[in-house]
Amino acid sequence: MAQKHLSSGDSIHILSSGNNDTIPAQALFKDKHMEVMRLYLPAAKHIAAHQVDGPITIFCIEGQVEIQTDHASKILHTGDLMYLAASASHALKAIDDSSLLVTIALQGSAHHANA
Repeated sequence: MAQKHLSSGDSIHILSSGNNDTIPAQALFKDKHMEVMRLYLPAAKHIAAHQVDGPITIFCIEGQVEIQTDHASKILHTGDLMYLAASASHALKAIDDSSLLVTIALQGSAHHANA
């Protein structure tokens, strides 16, 4: 069953509750300026290199995730936040079962896969 997006003034608890960990991605809200989603990655899950048109932040709610960019590889631990500029290519690999809060500033079209 699809969860409704938040409306202005709504709230949601996004920390792991055990039951949301089977949902790989949960869009929390989206408007013409930004999109926010909770992303669950089980250990060893890999997301191939991709980019978005606008700047993004990735907040590690729990676990550990390796983020690879064109310039570096960093590990986000619980409580860490990463900023990526618009069009920055990035790939993700979960080291542990991990939950992320991803915020995307929308500027034109959505995701683009790298060739």
